[in-house]
Amino acid sequence: MMRMRHLTVILFGGLALAACGKSHDTAEALDNAAAQSDPAAAAALNDQAEAIRNDGATGDLSAPNSTAQNALQAAGNAAVENSVR
Repeated sequence: MMRMRHLTVILFGGLALAACGKSHDTAEALDNAAAQSDPAAAAALNDQAEAIRNDGATGDLSAPNSTAQNALQAAGNAAVENSVR
């Protein structure tokens, strides 16, 4: 149940990110998703949000390898790994 909630939050965050185009908006969306995630996922999202603020690199948000998509994938992996322990 808890794992599904985390994955739902991360997927919802992905949909929200799809509507954003600017680096600042993307970083804010990742911060918002982090605030609703477990600690492991939040750390991955916060780290990427900080990197986006420093670099400004987000790429095409709809692209599979964009910065934001990679952050969501890392957060999902961290949440699942954390729930298995």
